[in-house]
Amino acid sequence: MKRSRKFLWFAVPLLLLVALPFPVASKLEERDTFCIACHTAPEEAYHQRAQAAASGDTGIPADLASSHYGSGEAFRCIDCHRGDDSPAHRWQTFLLGARDALTFISGQGDETVEKGTAGAPELLNAGCLKCHAETLLELGFNNHYHNQLEAARLLAELGAKPFMPEGGIQGDLFVTLGESGSTIGCVDCHQGHVTLEAGELTAFLDVDHVVFPACIVCHEETGHGPLELR
Repeated sequence: MKRSRKFLWFAVPLLLLVALPFPVASKLEERDTFCIACHTAPEEAYHQRAQAAASGDTGIPADLASSHYGSGEAFRCIDCHRGDDSPAHRWQTFLLGARDALTFISGQGDETVEKGTAGAPELLNAGCLKCHAETLLELGFNNHYHNQLEAARLLAELGAKPFMPEGGIQGDLFVTLGESGSTIGCVDCHQGHVTLEAGELTAFLDVDHVVFPACIVCHEETGHGPLELR
């Protein structure tokens, strides 16, 4: 009993220290300026790109992320980085923020601006679906690189209604969502903070170096499709 009480004396204050800042940090991280206060070199560059795109002064946005700011809609960093806003994703975002703060304090942050890989891709993929779920619901072979993602199957399980594009036929291939079993997700093709020459012409997709390799991974996993796309 004494041991249990002693544990509570330490555990309860520790729990409060962890839990109390959550609503405060959750509110603060909705401001881009708060995000870049700890994230320095790369995030400052991303913020500058975003603000330039939002102002419309620079013409073509530098990358996919900043193009969202130039869409005319209100947009923030956290809209992509908070996942689907579920309690689990909100908590994961909070823990990642705490880790990033410690990394910043220790001076060990990665200052590479053009990052080719995404941290916590499950959050980013879920963030994409908040606005782009319909892209995964269009049936048919011409959209198989979207409608065969695992996320498409999950959407169907949640009750999302797939649809055939205009002129599509029921005999077309891939009329079931996510049946391939591939592990590929949105960010395996769509890189948010990578600049591409004339990227606006390809929707900021690096087809040769990013998209085609992702296609090959998917074809290898499913046992269908070509393994040479160049």
